[in-house]
Amino acid sequence: MLKSLLRRSVKVQMIAILMGVVTALMCGFGAYSYLLTRQSFFEQKEVAKALLARQLATPASNALWNYDDTAMGTLLESALGGSVQELIVFTVDGREFARRGMAVVDDKANQAGLVQKFELDIPPVQGKEVGHIQVTWSDGPLTDALNATLRRAVTEIVLLNVVLVGLFWFSMERLLFRRVAALQQALDFAVTRERANDIVAMPVSVQDEFGALTHSINAITKRLGSEIEAGHVAEEEALSALTNLQNAQEGLVQAEKMASLGRLVAGVAHELNTPIGNIVTVSSTHQEMVDQLARQMNEGALTRSALLEFVNASAEGAVLMQRAAARAATLIQNFKQVAVDQTTDQLREFDLARQMQEVLSVIAPEISKTPIKLVSDLSPGIAMHTYPGPLGQVITNLVVNAVRHGFDSKRAGTITVTSLLQGEQVKILVSDTGEGIPPENLGKIFDPFFTTKLGYGGTGLGLHICHNIVYGPLRGSMTVASTVGVGTTFTLLIPRKVVPA
Repeated sequence: MLKSLLRRSVKVQMIAILMGVVTALMCGFGAYSYLLTRQSFFEQKEVAKALLARQLATPASNALWNYDDTAMGTLLESALGGSVQELIVFTVDGREFARRGMAVVDDKANQAGLVQKFELDIPPVQGKEVGHIQVTWSDGPLTDALNATLRRAVTEIVLLNVVLVGLFWFSMERLLFRRVAALQQALDFAVTRERANDIVAMPVSVQDEFGALTHSINAITKRLGSEIEAGHVAEEEALSALTNLQNAQEGLVQAEKMASLGRLVAGVAHELNTPIGNIVTVSSTHQEMVDQLARQMNEGALTRSALLEFVNASAEGAVLMQRAAARAATLIQNFKQVAVDQTTDQLREFDLARQMQEVLSVIAPEISKTPIKLVSDLSPGIAMHTYPGPLGQVITNLVVNAVRHGFDSKRAGTITVTSLLQGEQVKILVSDTGEGIPPENLGKIFDPFFTTKLGYGGTGLGLHICHNIVYGPLRGSMTVASTVGVGTTFTLLIPRKVVPA
């Protein structure tokens, strides 16, 4: 909490620095003063001990020589007080002669070394030793005085900090931070404006440093307003250009889809020529045989062998017509399903191998005009629940792209479409043995409008559409690997089941 406040508030940081500096200085001066006072107290202690010795020396010697315990008691009582807690007079043979005062029993004081006992020698009388005085001395009063000095210094530090913080807070708030807050509010207001006319210049009340800063900020906000206005104009132009570009791209995408569908129509129509031509040929031949049989019947020249020949030929023609019609019906059915799938994005269940075979059968007529061989290796029994139309469009675009761009020299080659199951995903590979993609173009083939056939019917949207479909509705991924002179392989990895968004 305190760290966060320090990081977010310059005011708090300055106060913390001020308090730290003042506290450090006061602590330094206080420590120095404390040491001086402590040294002075100890010097006074030694002086007091010396004075005590001089005070007791001669009177104690006379009283002890004369065995005057009354005078000795009066003398000892006059010396008690302050740091002197107890005085005991011993004769030269160690007997106690007089005692005054009482040593205070204080374990903490004893442990701290505040209570001391020392002896004062009594001067000899007529050359004879008379005894000594045992003094019980306590440094408690000196320590109390030192502690009082320390407490006073701490109190002074706290009070000085409080006073300085108050003065600093008031002065900085009035002279600095309030004006900074006003500048910040003005800048925040300017930033949130959408029009330059909404930005109002701040008044300059005092010609000081903040006045100069206000002038600079007014200049900045004025320039900001101009840039905002220019930005709005540029944004509107960019949006208009983007809309036009999106419309153009959508139109090209739709055109690409219709062109793809048109190619399918042309291919199917060409493929239908063969079975329909067979049907026309068989039916016209059968009509001629019927006319000939009718003439023979009218002339009475109909023979058994002629009738059997007519029956056999009719049966053979019927078989040929049935096969041709079945072939045409299959082509039409496949084209119908593929066309419906490619023009609608319908989510449904289907068998992957069957669906892809239908797509390949529809685009096979276009490939049959070239020396390229289309091979499919489709794993059976893979049930899908996804969008067959977009998937078919991807396969169609990849195969057609291989035909157009992989075999520019019209040489023979092979396009292989492979599918296999990988857990809950399906891996589809469309590979060719064509010329390959140059390395400098490999990273750009999915970009919109990138084509090496510009001016020759290429729009540059085929692979871009494939990329968007795979990563969009199919929710899969798509990669490409190519070696110049060897071929290209597109790898699709898509989930078997797609849940509608």
